[in-house]
Order: sequence, then C-alpha cells, then structure tokens
Amino acid sequence: MSRELPFGPIVADGFANIERVWTKARVPFMLVAAIPAALAFWDPNKLKAENSLLELPIIIIGLISFLMATGLAYRLAATETPPQKVRFNILGLQWGTMEERYLISLICMNLLVLFYAILVVFLTLVFAAIIAYGRGHELTMDGVPAIMNELGSVGAGTVLLVAVLGALGGFWLYARVSLSQVASLYSGEIRVLSSSRLTKGRVLALVLPLLLIGLMHGDSPLKMRFGVDGPVRILFNIVSVLWTVFVQIPFSAGVFASIYQRLKAADKTDSDRSDSALGNGSNDGVFTN
Repeated sequence: MSRELPFGPIVADGFANIERVWTKARVPFMLVAAIPAALAFWDPNKLKAENSLLELPIIIIGLISFLMATGLAYRLAATETPPQKVRFNILGLQWGTMEERYLISLICMNLLVLFYAILVVFLTLVFAAIIAYGRGHELTMDGVPAIMNELGSVGAGTVLLVAVLGALGGFWLYARVSLSQVASLYSGEIRVLSSSRLTKGRVLALVLPLLLIGLMHGDSPLKMRFGVDGPVRILFNIVSVLWTVFVQIPFSAGVFASIYQRLKAADKTDSDRSDSALGNGSNDGVFTN
C-alpha cells in the first residue's frame, strides 16, 4: 500500500461515513430502506401476472431512491460542497446533477467493462476453436470430457491461462476506472476514461480497498427475494436491505471519497502540465454542467 493511499486510514474513513449516516441522515436512509423492505413481503412465485406488472414501477422507484441515498452518502463524505444543481429535495434526499453524473458515469463504466468481458470471452473461444481444429476436432464445449478430448490437456491448460489473464486484465481495467463515479460526483463533470489518470501507477494500492468494498456488497436486495422461502426469506431480505442502505452504501462512499480526496491534488498537478497527454481538460470532452 502506497503512502498516499494508506489502507488503515482509508478504511477508517469508510466506517466514519457509516457513523455520519446513522447520526446525521438516519431518517432519509430509513425512507430509502422502506421500499425494498416492503418488497421483501412479496412472494414472486405467488404473484398473479397482472399484479407482477405493478412490481416494475416500484423497483424503478427503489433503484432511484438508492441512487439518491448514494448521492447523500457522498455528500456526507465530502470535505467540500460538490458542484450540483438540485432538481428536487425531500427529507434530505435529492435528485440533481450530482446523481445524474453518478448514474451516467456508472453506466459508461459498466458498459466499458462489459465490452471488455465479451471481447475476452470471444477471443478465448476463438483461441480454443483454433486449438481444437488443429487437433482435428470441432469445438463443442459439451462438458469436461468433451473439452479435454477436443483440446487435450496442454490445449485446455493454455486456454485456461488465457482466460485467467483476461480476468486479471478485467480487474486491472476496473481498477483504472474505479474512481469514475466519485470523480464525476466531486469534479462537476462526467469522468470515465479521464479518471484513469488518478489511478495510473496505483492499481496495486487499490487492490485491498476494492476487494474490501466487494466483500461488503451482498446480493442486490431486489434479487434476494428469489432465494429462500417463508419467514426466513422475509427476514433475510430485510437484513440485506438494512445492510445495503446503512452499511454498504455509506462505507463504499466513504472509501471512494477518501481515495479521491487523497489523489485529486496530484490529478490537478498532472492536468495543469503542458505536456499532459490529456492537456488541462479533466473530463472526457463531452459532458459538463
């Protein structure tokens, strides 16, 4: 862990943001938790078709409220007021340009990572097909025995190595753009590719914080309803909702805010350099407020 990104203080900032939510924003976060908690009592297996259609707008409202809670968590973690234009505000929850920047950068980042994943899978399958063709077989991928017959032990090991390297490349890509949401929130402009300047040469330092954030994530509360059945399902889902709203969201916001605030000074210095590859423009050249 580098000196500019000390793991202990960054994690402490994450837990400090949880405390801020419990002490300063308990009511709005309880409002956010109420919608998915209410959905926990719905059994999707017993819903009639006409009633299930009513579930979609409720889920959409729930997702929007989660975005609003995320924006509030980041505002609590900020050392200064982020650039924002508020569209509407209710009980401390707001929808405005902050939340819009977060949503757009999140979509762009996920599309980038998804494109990479599809590319890796496609190239791995092409590589496997070439090996199978060289051995006089067609690639069917019909179970482990068929794969070993078509690729052979050496070919299967080589394909597995390619897949592992592709997965490591995917983590590297995610780490490089992992600050896109927090940078978009706090800088006042959409930053996806340009946020990689913050993480250049710091991927190893980001491994532990990103892994910890990943461990803090449970399954989505909206998906947890399709697991176990009966009262256990209801209890499990409500606990999942409370964990997500009151622990995971503020902790992630606190960690990412801490990392960004520690690196933004270096980012400003780099962007002001005349020989900077991106010049002194800090966004991707499209979206500004």
